[in-house]
Amino acid sequence: MKLPAFLSKPRWQSKDAAVRRAAIAADNESGLIAELARLAREDADPGARIAAMRRLADPGLVQGMANDDADADVRRQARALWFELMSGAHASAPALPDRLRLLKAQEDAELIEHLARRAREPELRLAALDLARRPALFFERALEDADANVRAAALARVDDEAQLLRLAERARKSDKQINRLARERVEALRIGRGDDATLEQRARALCERLEQLVREPQAPDAEAEIDARWDEIQVRIAEPLRQRYRTAHALLLASRSERPPVANVAPAQEAVAEQAAVEPVVDRVEVSETDAAGETETAEEAAAGDEPATDPAAVNALLAQVRFNASLDSANAERQQQRERQQALFARIEAALAPLAEALEAGASGRAHALKAEIDELRRQSEAPLPRALMQRLAAAEQRHAELSRWQHWADGQRRRQLCEEIEALAEAGPHPDAVAARVRDAQTEWTRLDAIEGPEAARHGGLARRFHAACRNALAPARAYFKKRHELRESQAQRISEVLERATASGGDGADASAVIAARREIVAALRDLDRVEPRERKALAERLKNGLTTLDARIAARDEEIAAAKRNLIARAEALTQPTLQRGAVASARELQQQWQTIGSGRRDRDQAQWKAFRAALDAVFGRLDAERAERSARDAEARGQAEALCAELETLAADAANADRTAASRIEKAWGALDRVDDGLRKRFDAARAALRTAAEQRERGVRQARFAHWLARYRLCREAEQGGGAADSLRERWNATEATDVAGAALNERFDRAASSDIAVADEDTARTAVIELEMLAGVDSPEEDRERRRILQVERLSARMRGGAAASPQQELVALLARWTGLGAADTAFDRRLERALAATLETLP
Repeated sequence: MKLPAFLSKPRWQSKDAAVRRAAIAADNESGLIAELARLAREDADPGARIAAMRRLADPGLVQGMANDDADADVRRQARALWFELMSGAHASAPALPDRLRLLKAQEDAELIEHLARRAREPELRLAALDLARRPALFFERALEDADANVRAAALARVDDEAQLLRLAERARKSDKQINRLARERVEALRIGRGDDATLEQRARALCERLEQLVREPQAPDAEAEIDARWDEIQVRIAEPLRQRYRTAHALLLASRSERPPVANVAPAQEAVAEQAAVEPVVDRVEVSETDAAGETETAEEAAAGDEPATDPAAVNALLAQVRFNASLDSANAERQQQRERQQALFARIEAALAPLAEALEAGASGRAHALKAEIDELRRQSEAPLPRALMQRLAAAEQRHAELSRWQHWADGQRRRQLCEEIEALAEAGPHPDAVAARVRDAQTEWTRLDAIEGPEAARHGGLARRFHAACRNALAPARAYFKKRHELRESQAQRISEVLERATASGGDGADASAVIAARREIVAALRDLDRVEPRERKALAERLKNGLTTLDARIAARDEEIAAAKRNLIARAEALTQPTLQRGAVASARELQQQWQTIGSGRRDRDQAQWKAFRAALDAVFGRLDAERAERSARDAEARGQAEALCAELETLAADAANADRTAASRIEKAWGALDRVDDGLRKRFDAARAALRTAAEQRERGVRQARFAHWLARYRLCREAEQGGGAADSLRERWNATEATDVAGAALNERFDRAASSDIAVADEDTARTAVIELEMLAGVDSPEEDRERRRILQVERLSARMRGGAAASPQQELVALLARWTGLGAADTAFDRRLERALAATLETLP
């Protein structure tokens, strides 16, 4: 591949897996974006597949890779990304309807439970709960989910009574709704299996709620709910409780009927009342008024005469007449007011008769008693007898009221006996003292309510009352020690709360440590939560003191939070000042210093801290983002330079591999391009140096081969001579090979002569001592060892050579000495083949030492 084509190739197509991963994660080329899905499925490098998968974040692709990819790490990371996409935690997560649709097709229990716990939307968590099967998950979600509907749905999936009881206990203080729903589920399960005690408890609770509606009216929905619950269980309830429920229902209906207005009193009834009560008085008053009027007119006529009245008797008579008229007017006005009051009283009695009749008809004894008492009070206020018609209606109502009272007295007696039996049984059962006290208190309240409803008739239950109060005392007797001990514990708790207040006051003073203030606040909050362990009469005062202490500490904490917020605002301003279009020198160091200062400031109010942290983090992210951009740009330049360096190394290695045909111009161009690179890592530099050294070594070897070619040519022709001398081939064939061998300047003429003589069978035999000496000298030149039998001769020759040099003899170069030795050897004639082998070995060693 040529170098320009190599450099123009995009990074995501690089053969280097690290380069591909970086390009897939950061580059924005259109070709790369279009190929992301294919790269995620087919790239050979697992890291590149992961980078493509994370960048594309396609749910279908991610789910497929989580199940089918060959690499375990890819499957693991794909599964984690699949969970993020489905839960909505990933920025590229599908819309909620799409995730709900995908969830319906899932059977992975781990995914379903993950979504039930960590899905962002309550709808998705609810859908996951519908698919889940593990009871422990329902228990966990019913306590820990942030959404009330999800908690209720999880609770609805719990069917084990023991788990429901544990769940109710766990949620007793943290979640009142779940506590109530859990207990209702337990009660429903017990009712479903026919538990008599639970059925009776539910029936009593419904009766009490209905009776409470009589005393404290509520919305109509409350009555409908009570009726619906009663219909579910009434067939399995005892008759006394059903009778109690019907009575309470009748009382509720009667309590909602309106009184007729006073204006509805018939005119005829008013006339009868007026005639019966005040008619004689009115007649007398009218007659007196007529006489007085006549006398007044006579007096006025007398006074209006032409002559003034001078008679004293006449004057006194006139004055007496005037005084009489004034007193008569006053009496008439008072009688008129009395008549009006009497008429209004009769009207009120008339108005009370209609609702009394309705209450009696409905069997609402409580309302009937109240209306009857109201009418009796009105009758006591009346100064005149009631009209006849009104008396007849009142007598009929009183008769029906007496019947209702007797019936109510009998029903209340039954209920009183039942209360006595319940309290007596409670004393024998031995439940928790608090339960005993609560039940006794409820029974006493109901007994008091029955007394109030019956009124004076309640005195007829004196024997039951004594029995009831004795049963209450007997039931509470075993619990007195418990209540005494609890009183002591509550007193100690009150003392502990007082000590907490003292410590909080000391910790909340000026100069107090922030951690001490926060710790004191926690103690006060804990003490507020534990106020139910203090005597009720002391709770209000202690709660007030605790709240005042909490207010003081909150003020100090708020002041400290404001100081922290101001310090953090200062750091935010300094951080924002670092966000310049270009990264300033020292900005990164300043940003890191600001981070350390932020950590040393401490924590303030959580919501404000989070908002300030986001602003501070955004400013620092801008600084570090520019740093990352510069690093990415520098990494891109380094990657590009690395690619160029790798290409140059490859090209130089190619030249070194074919050193015989290497182009010097190309090598020079590569050297120049390498020198133009700015930064190259050590690995590529070593690689380039090795290729350059190999190319240089190859060039040197080539030049050395050229220099030593004449010795190789000599050896080739010498071997042909030896072959001819030994008769190893046809003369014509040897001649052709001789002519094909390149001539040499090393003993060339001697070789030609020796070959010609061998061809003509005129072979000269070398003297053995001379040949041995020549071989030893060549071995000395090559630096190789001589055989054992020649070592003494070699030592002698070395001594002679050293003596010659010491006498000032000229020292020849190794090449010159080799040429002389070969020429001398050529001229010796045919020698023993053992010498030939030693000669060739020494010649090869000598050539290795020559430059």
